[in-house]
Amino acid sequence: MRAAAAGRVTAWVAVAVGGALVAPAVDPLDTTLHPLPEALAVGCIAGVAAFLVLARRWVTASSLAAVPRPRLVARVVVLVAKSAQEETIWRALVLGLLVPAVGAAAALAVSTVCFAAAHVGLLGRRALAHLATGASFGLAYLATGRLVAAITAHATYNVLVGVTPVRRPDASVLDTGRRGARLVASVAPLARLRTMRQTTSPSPPLAVLEDVTKSFAAVKALDAVDLTLGSGEIVALLGPNGAGKSTAVAIMLGLRRPDAGRVQLCGRDPRDPFARRGVGAVLQDVGFPPGLRVRETVELVRAHFPSPASTAETLERLDLATAADRHAGGLSGGQRRRLAVALALAGRPQVLFLDEPTAGMDARARRRLLRDLAEFAVAGGTVLLTTQQLAEAEAIATRVVLLSAGRTLVEGTVAEVRAYGGLTKVSLRASALPPLAGVGSVESQGDRHVIYADDADALVATLVRSGIEFSELQVTPVSLEDAFVALTEAVE
Repeated sequence: MRAAAAGRVTAWVAVAVGGALVAPAVDPLDTTLHPLPEALAVGCIAGVAAFLVLARRWVTASSLAAVPRPRLVARVVVLVAKSAQEETIWRALVLGLLVPAVGAAAALAVSTVCFAAAHVGLLGRRALAHLATGASFGLAYLATGRLVAAITAHATYNVLVGVTPVRRPDASVLDTGRRGARLVASVAPLARLRTMRQTTSPSPPLAVLEDVTKSFAAVKALDAVDLTLGSGEIVALLGPNGAGKSTAVAIMLGLRRPDAGRVQLCGRDPRDPFARRGVGAVLQDVGFPPGLRVRETVELVRAHFPSPASTAETLERLDLATAADRHAGGLSGGQRRRLAVALALAGRPQVLFLDEPTAGMDARARRRLLRDLAEFAVAGGTVLLTTQQLAEAEAIATRVVLLSAGRTLVEGTVAEVRAYGGLTKVSLRASALPPLAGVGSVESQGDRHVIYADDADALVATLVRSGIEFSELQVTPVSLEDAFVALTEAVE
C-alpha cells in the first residue's frame, strides 16, 4: 500500500515537472506581483479564501493536534503533489494555451468549466465546487504569471480540507463517562429519544437513497428505493433474506455503485473519503488484523480519525477492558461482535451502519448496546440498523423501513407498521375452535390457540355464540414480528 502511494506521488510530481517545462508563459495581470514570495502569498490567500467560502468552518488547533505528526506530514506531501499535478494540467497547459487564442477572461472560464467537468464522474454533484476553486486558482495564476501561485492556492485549500474533521455532535455529549454514571434506567434514553423526535425540527438528512436501482445479472436487488437518514434517528431496515438490505447499506457506504438514482452520505458522494470520515460501520462479515491484541486493534482504527474517542473509553463502552490484552482472533463470537461495534464507535461518528450488531451477544451485553444506541441518537447521532431480531428493532427504532424483493413495502413508526399488518392478536385456551371468518392465521399447540384476526370484537362474539368453552382470553396488538410476517407473506 505504501509503495503504491509513493508511486502515485512520484507520478504526480513527474507530470507536474514535465508539464511546467513545456507550458507556455503567461503574462501577469499585475506586474508588481512578480517576486516569488508575493506569488506564494497570493496563492495562500486564494486557497484560504476558497476554503472559508466553501467549507464555512476553520481549522482549530485541537483538530491539528489530533492528527499524528507523521500522518499529517504524509498527508500534506500527498496533497501538495496532487495539487501540483492538477495545476500543471489545468492552469499551465490548458489555461496557458488558451490565453493567446481567446484572451485571459475566456481562457479562465473555459479552463475552469473543464476542470469542474473532469471531477463530475469522481465526485458527483460536489464537483460543482470546483467551479469556485478552479476560478480561484486560475486567478492566482493569471494575477502573478507564476504557476507556483496556483499550486500554492490548490495545495492550501486541499490541506485545510484534509486536516479539518467533519462536523459531529459535541464530544462531551457522546462521552458516556464512568461505569457508575452509565447505570441508568434502560428506558430513559428511549424516552428522551422519542421526546426529541417529537419536538425538534427536521435537519438535513445525513444519508440519502433517491430512486436507487441495482441489479446483479437477472436479479434486481433494489428497485427504485428511497431512503433518508436524519439526525437523531434509529432506522430499522428490515426484510426477509434477499430483500436488498445489504445491497442498500453497501451503496450508502460507497462500497457498491447504483445502476440508477442518487446517493449521498454526509452531504457528499459516498465514495468520497471525506464523506466516510463521519461514519462507523459493522457489516455482516467482520475480520480483524491477524496477530493484534484487542487494545492494538482499537488503537489501529483510532489512528484513522481526527478526533477519536480514547482507547480506554472505547474498550469500556463495550465492556472489553478485561479482554484488552487478548488476541482479537481468540475472542468468542459475542466478544468479536462487541469489538466490531467498539471499532465502529471509535472515531466518534455521525452515522452508524449496523448489520446484526448483537449477533452472538449475551442478554446483558445486548441490552447495554441497545441503551448505548439510544443515547447515541439522543446526542444527535444517526443509526441504520439491519437485524432479524425484530424485538430489538421494536424496542429502539424511531422509524421502520420494510423491504421485500428490492422494493419498499412499508415505512413508518413501529406503531404504524404494526397497524399496516391490519390484524389483532387473540390468544385463548379451548379444546377446539369453531369455524371462524375474517381470520388471517391460527397457531395452535394443544389447547392453546393464537388467532390473528381482522376484527377482534367480531371474533370474540363468534366464539361466544358458538357455545364452546374457552378461558385465558387475551386481545393484544400484533408485535412488529407479527406484522412483518403478515406483510411479507402477503406479497410472496
